[in-house]
Amino acid sequence: MALADTSSSHPISPDPERTRAIRFIKYLLFSASIIPALVAGAMALGQGKINWLHFALVALGLLVGQASGDYFYFYFTHFHTDQRDAHTKIFAGWKPFFTPKPIPGKMTVFAGVACLGLDLLIGIYFYRLFGAPVLVLAAMGGVVAVFFTPLMLRGLKEPVVFMTFGPLSMLGVYYVLTGQINLYPLVASLPVGFLVTLVAYLKSARFEVQEQAGEAVVLKINPRTIRLLLMLAYISLGMAALAGQLPWWSLLGLLTVPAALKLSNKVAVQSKVSDYLWATVNALWIFIATGGLLALGFLLDGWL
Repeated sequence: MALADTSSSHPISPDPERTRAIRFIKYLLFSASIIPALVAGAMALGQGKINWLHFALVALGLLVGQASGDYFYFYFTHFHTDQRDAHTKIFAGWKPFFTPKPIPGKMTVFAGVACLGLDLLIGIYFYRLFGAPVLVLAAMGGVVAVFFTPLMLRGLKEPVVFMTFGPLSMLGVYYVLTGQINLYPLVASLPVGFLVTLVAYLKSARFEVQEQAGEAVVLKINPRTIRLLLMLAYISLGMAALAGQLPWWSLLGLLTVPAALKLSNKVAVQSKVSDYLWATVNALWIFIATGGLLALGFLLDGWL
């Protein structure tokens, strides 16, 4: 059933359970930066190529870059409101870290700039070691952080999330740890990218109020899209291992398939926002677990 988007005249009523779920999502969302760094770091470590200072700096760079994007997003969607944005409705009450104290809402744009400044310093450090490719990768990340909101409002949220937290992040981490750019991290980034894109898609759900139907809201999501992203994640992993592009140990990531199937069946029938948000939390846990198993697989391949 096609559902119309609601306007700001149909707010979601406050719910302690929804607030708690949003808090979980707020923290777990930083796995979008941590997991690519962890997987690419495990790939380098499995090959005996690791510099722990470089790993710490590049992982910090990804985290700070994501924080920058959050600050810009909050500023543009809360002080330059656009009714096409679903996040500010479904996730009403979400705020970036340290907002509103000590960073007032309207100052979040400067917090975003400060985060980009720190990333620039990290980028300059790696540029002096590895040359121009670092600046290209860092510049691409900075553009995403600044322009994510307008790109999202033009329907490009999922492709941008896929490229940023999949290929771009893993290529960058792998390069500063090994000095190489090749297909290895790119192939490994596919399941990571598809799973984090699933989270982004779930966060884009829209709703309409149907109090007469006995529910506070009815969510507008496409179960086929959810299943497609899950299929692409696991099929890309399996096919890469079969083709010899990834080690057999990487198939440990398939251990989360049962949880993913359960999620795809459950999230399609969610109608209450609190239940839906907890399903989004479960999607994040699946992303984290799959990424962790992938990292373990790369370590085992290098050590055994």
